[in-house]
Amino acid sequence: MNLQKIMKEAQKAQRKAAEVQERLGQMTVVGSAGGGLVEATANGHGQILGVKLKPEAVGQGDLEALEDLILAAVQDAQKKAHELSEKEMSRELGGIGSLLGKML
Repeated sequence: MNLQKIMKEAQKAQRKAAEVQERLGQMTVVGSAGGGLVEATANGHGQILGVKLKPEAVGQGDLEALEDLILAAVQDAQKKAHELSEKEMSRELGGIGSLLGKML
């Protein structure tokens, strides 16, 4: 493979990676904890967009337990966003996309 062809392939991969990143910003995942008492929504980049609490979660009266549920839901949403990113990168770019997804 000559250098020019390698450069074209690299540019093509870079464009696809940018497209995937843009799509990930529009995608959402929902993480949950406590059997769905707490939900956190994140975009494909792992940025938390919102948190929802069911009334039963607030009615428990144990603030520390509620804080733990919120943290668990946020972490679950971020994990799902990371998995989504890896899947999308891998689908679009093959093996190199999987590596890029892990780096992002």
